[in-house]
Amino acid sequence: MDPKKPTLLVVDDEPAIVSSIIRSLEEEYECLGAANAAEGRKLFETHSITCVISDQRMPGEPGSEFLAWVRKQHPDTIRILITGFSDFESVVAAVNQGQIYHFLHKPWEPIQLEVVVRQAVQVHQLTEENRRLQSELQSRNRVLERENLTLKSDTIQASAAFRDLIGLSAPMQRLKDKLQALLQSQSTVLVTGESGTGKELVARALHFAGSRKDKPFVAQNCAALPDSILESELFGHVKGAFTHATENRMGIIESAQAGTLFLDEVGDMTLTMQAKLLRFLQEGVLTPVGGRTEKKVDVRVIAATHRDLEAMVKDKTFREDLYYRLAVVPLRTPALRERRDDIPVLSEFFLRKKAAKFSRPVPRLAPETLARLSAHNFPGNVRELENAVEYALNMLGDRGVVLPGDLPDRFQGSDSAPATGVGKPGTGAAGEAAAALPNDLLLDEAVMALEVEWINRAMLTTGGNISQAAKVLGLSRQGLHNKLAKYGIRGE
Repeated sequence: MDPKKPTLLVVDDEPAIVSSIIRSLEEEYECLGAANAAEGRKLFETHSITCVISDQRMPGEPGSEFLAWVRKQHPDTIRILITGFSDFESVVAAVNQGQIYHFLHKPWEPIQLEVVVRQAVQVHQLTEENRRLQSELQSRNRVLERENLTLKSDTIQASAAFRDLIGLSAPMQRLKDKLQALLQSQSTVLVTGESGTGKELVARALHFAGSRKDKPFVAQNCAALPDSILESELFGHVKGAFTHATENRMGIIESAQAGTLFLDEVGDMTLTMQAKLLRFLQEGVLTPVGGRTEKKVDVRVIAATHRDLEAMVKDKTFREDLYYRLAVVPLRTPALRERRDDIPVLSEFFLRKKAAKFSRPVPRLAPETLARLSAHNFPGNVRELENAVEYALNMLGDRGVVLPGDLPDRFQGSDSAPATGVGKPGTGAAGEAAAALPNDLLLDEAVMALEVEWINRAMLTTGGNISQAAKVLGLSRQGLHNKLAKYGIRGE
């Protein structure tokens, strides 16, 4: 039997009719014959039948009942009934019970039978193709659903990983764009930047939003550790390697297998340790202290430092080959003074964070307090701002507003105290405000700090009336709204 040909079943108690039908159709189809409904049922057990042609008047069971059984047990099989002109009631029964595709009156023309069967087979094939396409579509939809769930999960994880990188300023947006581009990368990354700028947050974002997020993230600060201790921390040691080495101990590099190794303050390593780290980066193998067996380890390395490694390379205090191994992808975290636009949102974030820590209501920042924070140069960067906010909450008492006096002493000279009147450019008030600005501000930073002070004074003088304050400042109402939003200043 040719499996490529559709299979037809002819059921009739007259062998001559069965033979006649088979002869006219056997070139296009695999044909089976049965003398009654019982024989037809048995053939369904062993064959996949595309179309069944059944006579109505047969001994035992009429064709309409047989086709009703076919419909119930094999609903995809196309059903054709052969009747005499006097069997109108049988046709009605077949239509109702067996939902036949077509019926033929005796006698029929061979060409008529061929056309009806060909159309019936096409209907069956279209039904099968439709089912196949539906199944394929459902399968693809399930794949898409899984991918969407994975993507959603990855997006949630990525969002969580980036959540602590707070800021909408241009420098922060550029940094985030670079991090997004690196999420699927396995390249070594060197994060540079001043202390307190969030270098470890960058490393964590790269790990927990990247392809290794389900593997370990292991961090090691390389500063202030003697070589012997740092080497053991990184590479591990074997029992008896040195005094007090009473058992084998895995190093953090090996514990980060398949994950991310974050080496903070890598610029503080001695030249001896630099050479040992370089070998690991080159070969991807390590040897525990006191051991002789090398171990292959797969980790992604992210290093960080506040030092100028290029200058150290020139001074021969940092290996040039190690520098280029680490700085495959260099990133720099901007200092807070380079992104002053982020000070309001960072201050608000730390207020909420610390208020939750102290189980107290979240206070608000007085406009003059925000102005003082915005004017500060923040040598300690974001960490200094966080500590300043926590200090202020400790000084706040039961008040719901953080005033300038609640800030640490170093902030008290960051700008002038609020005045009761508003000066114009060139007046004494302007001179006082300008004189109170830190001397190390860049021009655009000084202009911004003075603008914040000017707006705060106008808002205080007018009792927070936007229209009046805008008039005093020579701005449109919308222009003042834009600046209030930019600096995070609230109207009273």
